[in-house]
Amino acid sequence: MNRNKKGVMPEITREVYKNVKKYDRQQFAGFCTDLYKYGYEDGRESVPGVELEEVMAAVANARGVGKRTLDNIRDCVEQLFRKDEENG
Repeated sequence: MNRNKKGVMPEITREVYKNVKKYDRQQFAGFCTDLYKYGYEDGRESVPGVELEEVMAAVANARGVGKRTLDNIRDCVEQLFRKDEENG
């Protein structure tokens, strides 16, 4: 089951159901992976994201956080975001 260009999961009809029943292990694993990806992408889109600058502004307002500490925190957080983008 391939994703169509709009990124919308196709309807699972009786024909799809019958075809899935005939799949071997590898085909079924691929089918399940596709379903998981649909759900994962829909879940990511449904959660509003927080901008990195908003997070850094909130941290900057925290008592005891100076410029050097703020820069260190920014570097660490940016590495996490880059790591997430590389995997996703």
